[in-house]
Amino acid sequence: MLVTVVVPPAPIIALDDAKAHLRVDHADEDALIAGLVEVATAWLDGPDGWLGRSLGEQVLETDFSVNLDPDDRVYPCPPATGLLDETPDPESGTVTVRWRAGYPVVDGRSTVPAPIRHAILLMVGHLYGSRDAVTTTAAQPAELPLGVQALLAPYRIWG
Repeated sequence: MLVTVVVPPAPIIALDDAKAHLRVDHADEDALIAGLVEVATAWLDGPDGWLGRSLGEQVLETDFSVNLDPDDRVYPCPPATGLLDETPDPESGTVTVRWRAGYPVVDGRSTVPAPIRHAILLMVGHLYGSRDAVTTTAAQPAELPLGVQALLAPYRIWG
């Protein structure tokens, strides 16, 4: 099922939070850090993301068969938070549906579960500290036992 992002997701990690995680107290690398947050979030979020779910609030669109009862629709990329629009296309036998998805922002803060937010911060820390595609150190890299995948696994939509 093809899912299109109509309105991109709202940010879920504030620059100040990322800087605090990295222990950066200057503005010299704000653009770099903001870009790393965007990269880490994009790897997880939305129709193309590893999690298979929507993180930041966004608007998605897909087509369903006109023969499918609206109550039987399964909206991809949960959480779905509200139906916005339905446009039937009798020629193709489909209805194009737009809906709001993602975790809401409450009092200016994202409600994305803490393990997902922390996994994004771990990814940002890794990208910030490893700015080359290849490592040349003698130490063998190892995944953190309770690292990114362990934090994210309960939230991933499988299949």
